[in-house]
Amino acid sequence: MLLKPDLSAEVAVVGAGPGGALCARQLARFGLRVVLVHRARGRQHLGESLGASAPRLLASYGLELPASVFSPRPHDHFVRWGGREERIAAQPDADAGQREGQRLVWRDRLDAWALAEARRAGVVVVEGSAGAAPDGGISVRRDDGRTVRIAAPALVDASGRSGVLTRARRERPSHRTTALTAHFPGGAEPGTLVAAFPDGWVWSAPLPDGQRDVTVLADTEEVSGRAEVLFREAVAAVGLDGFLGGEATTPIRAADATPYVLDWPDGSSATIGAGGARIVLPVGDAMSALDPLTGLGVMKAMDSGLTGAVALRTALERPECADLALRFHAEKERGLAVESAARIAGFYAEERRFADRPFWRRRSGSGPAPPAAAPAPDARLYPAPGAGVETRGVLEGDWIVPAEVLVRPGRPRPAHRLGGTNLVEVFRRAASGLTASELAEGRSEAGAAALWLVREGFLTGGRETATD
Repeated sequence: MLLKPDLSAEVAVVGAGPGGALCARQLARFGLRVVLVHRARGRQHLGESLGASAPRLLASYGLELPASVFSPRPHDHFVRWGGREERIAAQPDADAGQREGQRLVWRDRLDAWALAEARRAGVVVVEGSAGAAPDGGISVRRDDGRTVRIAAPALVDASGRSGVLTRARRERPSHRTTALTAHFPGGAEPGTLVAAFPDGWVWSAPLPDGQRDVTVLADTEEVSGRAEVLFREAVAAVGLDGFLGGEATTPIRAADATPYVLDWPDGSSATIGAGGARIVLPVGDAMSALDPLTGLGVMKAMDSGLTGAVALRTALERPECADLALRFHAEKERGLAVESAARIAGFYAEERRFADRPFWRRRSGSGPAPPAAAPAPDARLYPAPGAGVETRGVLEGDWIVPAEVLVRPGRPRPAHRLGGTNLVEVFRRAASGLTASELAEGRSEAGAAALWLVREGFLTGGRETATD
């Protein structure tokens, strides 16, 4: 029997972290009726950071982080990895920690800010734990025991690692990672630190309240039954004298930190919805989680939520572009996860001191393929095997629109523009047998784009030259 819903909306968003709340906010600003399901919970801060490009990303959607949710990342960053022990500058000397600087964020405050932005945009917020309702839509169990049913033709899963709507489709590596974290009084050294030890690595960063977070990343099977012992062994192994001002002020807490990505078929999200919904869109960690070594978790979640909102708005309001829009989102998210995994495998491989230890052996790889060497200026350029032009969705303002892009085997994401240069135009000009020098005549951007296409494997330099 179908039950009458308590609430109806055009979109229901499950999860009110930065990705979900900003996605809901953006959808509401597009004029859609949005309900956001929020499960309030305490969170131990992990010394998370935002990259220097975060202000530009947020500004493009009319957002600005208040100073209360972050602090500038310290100038000094200590690296103890692969036999190196270096003190390097984590910030540029000019404008460090300001508009373009890296930031350490206080997650409770960041989450509260994002939720407030959603409410300000007109999003209806429902408190409670959500799941897919058997008769369609979302079922929310509130703290008072009442169940609220939400009907919506489109659902956004922004529930993070819990993956309320999409967890069953998660692809995991063969190994699992656990993060152990605790807070300590801060010592005299204010810098951040990353350090390897035989069974994992340690990240430490100062917190806005004067304490210091210490997080140990290790194999889940090694943590089981000995979390506190392993944590203390790791802290002793990397040496944190000067960073800590006393004993831990919090219990040691464990959290899953395994990277993964959803097996989400391109373009089919419009027909395989959970709970009877027509569209289900995973964003943030519900779609993919990056290895903690990237340091991009918060940034990636916000970007995923904001661009995911554009993709979903396009799918709902321009049905003829629905598959293009949803495929754009799936390829963007999966591509980032695949590229990140290859890059991080190369970083793990740099730690050769512990190469025979299970933790490092499981995560090490050759890294991304090295870029192709630049051809001689007078060498003719030709399409690389398998490289070509296809019509896909691209982000243009507040819509996903069809456009010609470049694709090639083995590259998870299409290529469209390099700065202001249309890469398809450069690719086609090069396909006629022009040289890099000829492409650059009168337009240096075209020559730079051609060399980028060579490095990324779309073009190849022929053996013959213009004088042959």
